[in-house]
Amino acid sequence: MHRAKALAVFLGTLLLHGCASAPGDAGTVSLFDADGAPRFHAYLACVSKTVNCAIVENAFDRWAEARHVTLDAVPPENEAFAARPSPAAERNLPYRVTLRYAPDLSAPDNPLGGGSMKPEISYTATIHVFDAVTGRLLKSGSYKDRQIIDASQGSANPYIDAGVRSFIGQVDRAYAKVASR
Repeated sequence: MHRAKALAVFLGTLLLHGCASAPGDAGTVSLFDADGAPRFHAYLACVSKTVNCAIVENAFDRWAEARHVTLDAVPPENEAFAARPSPAAERNLPYRVTLRYAPDLSAPDNPLGGGSMKPEISYTATIHVFDAVTGRLLKSGSYKDRQIIDASQGSANPYIDAGVRSFIGQVDRAYAKVASR
């Protein structure tokens, strides 16, 4: 049991290792406590013209359920994305995390002519971590990925799910272990 707690603390300190710091010394941001409980309220904005955001939101909901995260799907212009204090009811947790996820499904033009190439799924995503009480931006990061879709394997949904898991894995390194159970 002691080893599991030590691992959770270690993973918590690594959680935002890949994120760039905001100006000023914000110190370490631990989004999960030593027992793995979330210390934040999360907001997700999915923006896409080519992918059904319900598929994306379902993938994020699976993460939120597995990690006991309170997650709200909101439009990208929602006030949660602004550097302002969180609503009073959410200030019992130290952080507010905003996730903007923009997937794209496309078939690029063949540069040699002759139509389009194999379809690909890509995403760009950002995360911002705010202090819930002050609204100060503590950490932020940007991520992107692209993958060719094997059309013979069927729909793009598994690729969309894999992209979401990849992004979440950059933010919550412990999720891969929880998701594999």
